Amino acid sequence: MSENTSVDEKPVRSSAVRRVVAALRGNRLAGVALAFVLGLVGLGGWALSSPVGSDPDSDFHLASIWCTTADPGSPCDMEERRNRKMVPSALIDARCFSHYPEESAACQPLMTTTDGRETMTNRLNIVESKANYPSGFYLLQNTFAGLNIDTSVFAMRMVNVALFLGLGLGLWWFLPSRLKNSLAWGWVGTMIPLGAFVIASTNPSSWSLIGVGSAWLALLGYLEANGYRRWVLGGFFLVLVGLAALSRTDATLFAIATSGVALFVTDAPLRQLVKRLWIPAAGAVLAAGVLVFQRGALGVLTQGLGGEDFNWGRLWYNFIEVPGLWMGVFGGWPWGALGWLDTSIPQMVSFLSFGVFVALFAAGITESNWRVKLMTVAMLMMLWVYPLFILQQANELVGMVFQSRYALPLIPVLLGMALLRSAGHPGIFPDPNKRLWIVGALSLANAVAMHHNIRRYTTGIDQFGFNLNVDAEWWWFGLRDSWLTPMSTWGIASLAFFGFLWVVVMWGVDRVGDSAQVTAVQSEALAR
Repeated sequence: MSENTSVDEKPVRSSAVRRVVAALRGNRLAGVALAFVLGLVGLGGWALSSPVGSDPDSDFHLASIWCTTADPGSPCDMEERRNRKMVPSALIDARCFSHYPEESAACQPLMTTTDGRETMTNRLNIVESKANYPSGFYLLQNTFAGLNIDTSVFAMRMVNVALFLGLGLGLWWFLPSRLKNSLAWGWVGTMIPLGAFVIASTNPSSWSLIGVGSAWLALLGYLEANGYRRWVLGGFFLVLVGLAALSRTDATLFAIATSGVALFVTDAPLRQLVKRLWIPAAGAVLAAGVLVFQRGALGVLTQGLGGEDFNWGRLWYNFIEVPGLWMGVFGGWPWGALGWLDTSIPQMVSFLSFGVFVALFAAGITESNWRVKLMTVAMLMMLWVYPLFILQQANELVGMVFQSRYALPLIPVLLGMALLRSAGHPGIFPDPNKRLWIVGALSLANAVAMHHNIRRYTTGIDQFGFNLNVDAEWWWFGLRDSWLTPMSTWGIASLAFFGFLWVVVMWGVDRVGDSAQVTAVQSEALAR
């Protein structure tokens, strides 16, 4: 009797699971909520995968976050001499392992500002005199800066992850059907590994990537949607442009340039487009205002101009090597190394992630219209010319001055642009089996990259093995005696990221654009 009961329970449980999955898939709100939670856990694994000080130029950015304002009660002293401040020593010493990939993060001092130790430095954003970066990123992150540096940095990283997921999923909710594909595929196909690492960091490039990567689609949605949705999407556009403008000076220019690209590829009727130009104009004024009023911002753009005579040999070398910077986005050696460019990523990661990018790009660009193809070429030119210009003016070769993360915000725009379709055209990879291969490839690439990143800081890369708990020399101070070990963190986060990709790719991407909806919208606009 018991054997029959156990046999009968299997199809019952299987049927219950199918009903739950069908209910989640049929309920958009539940699907978005599930994607947010899974994404928060999955990218939260990246936030835990490396210690304080592992973000590029972390000594500069951490000191700027804690000491952008030295108000009474701040652990930072006021200016001791021109362009220098006394900052908590732990913010500087946290990077003791940088450039020594065989060394773990066990060299770190106690991550606190309560011990009174201070170090004088000029490596921070001095708002009172000359700021190399807009101060918005530092001011907001400063609200999470506390006595415990470990806890504060983890909170900052998770805030950036939540911003990325909240703005991205919110934008997906309101976008017209034809634009959802570009948003979902554009991010999915370009996140691993550098994008995930940068988003879950305390580097301003996190906001640059979030803002530039999605602002152009918010603008397209505003131009093409009607009713209350256009106002919501217009608000999304201004928020995303503001996020980019408050992070990095080059991100401000990227936001303006990609907005111009969006104006060219929109399917909105000309009359409707002209009526709605005031929102992109407001975004351009906002971005330009940051450049004009932020001390030192324009100087950063022209830094390195002039100098020795033009070197044609250097131009040729940089011209043929610039694509290596693009490959860095997918973990390609050497410019795809994480951290302080001292954490090389296994070649399996770049093989899988770049393979997915190429498949998506090729499937998209071959069936796009001439305007999309033209703007995709323009994006490629931008990705080539911008680093080439910076390198020539600085008299440097590829690998110096310009890093892959500087161009990273343009990569999801490039892929999303290539995937644009007019309403009614079939979506990319309507066959669920092909989508499943993409989910599998990116999940594996993410898991391998995160595992390697954790390994680099727990033991150093001179040790090998699958179990990250064995001989671990470093782990987060507050988690050392908890169940959340390096291995459990990696396992939970990897599974969650797989679930996130499943929801986005298998459920969230439309197979066919809604031609009837767009046709009705265009007819209504022409009638007005």
